[in-house]
Amino acid sequence: MEYVPLGSLRDYLPRHSIGLAQLLLFAQQICEGMAYLHAQHYIHRDLAARNVLLDNDRLVKIGDFGLAKAVPEGHEYYRVREDGDSPVFWYAPECLKEYKFYYASDVWSFGVTLYELLTHCDSSQSPPTKFLELIGIAQGQMTVLRLTELLERGERLPRPDKCPCEVYHLMKNCWETEASFRPTFENLIPILKTVHEKYQGQAPSVFSVC
Repeated sequence: MEYVPLGSLRDYLPRHSIGLAQLLLFAQQICEGMAYLHAQHYIHRDLAARNVLLDNDRLVKIGDFGLAKAVPEGHEYYRVREDGDSPVFWYAPECLKEYKFYYASDVWSFGVTLYELLTHCDSSQSPPTKFLELIGIAQGQMTVLRLTELLERGERLPRPDKCPCEVYHLMKNCWETEASFRPTFENLIPILKTVHEKYQGQAPSVFSVC
């Protein structure tokens, strides 16, 4: 197993002051890694900041492939129903409701991961915390049921503080209810590259917020 001394983004970001441009570069690198994974016909099923590892302070890699599945040739999705804990707050509606995992389901999870990056993985703003504020405290399948209903009503995670409008819009594109409407990781790479270049060297005061 490769040793990554800086740990995961979830552990690293709260302890370091990382600017928007660098966060967007990390997001681009995540998309590049996921595009490669999808090209090999695998879905990750657990993309989250806790599973994005820092090789150094400028380079991240995707880790923890414990839930990854190969998509059978000629199929668009992998159906799986498992007992035990699942990262439901990172899951798309089709995963929660139909137990179907498309390539686009990973894109939804990337949108949640991008949200985590823009909150600097602040635990008070984490996806579970924010969703539980909306659905109320519940356990087991009741949590999944309430979360599914919330997402089907079009409710989404809020815009992080100081998040540029275009970055939040990108998150919401990843959170389209219909899987086929979401961008692919190949689509996202040049978009994030452009946005990263736009904000490189700019002070936060000039960011366009919603």
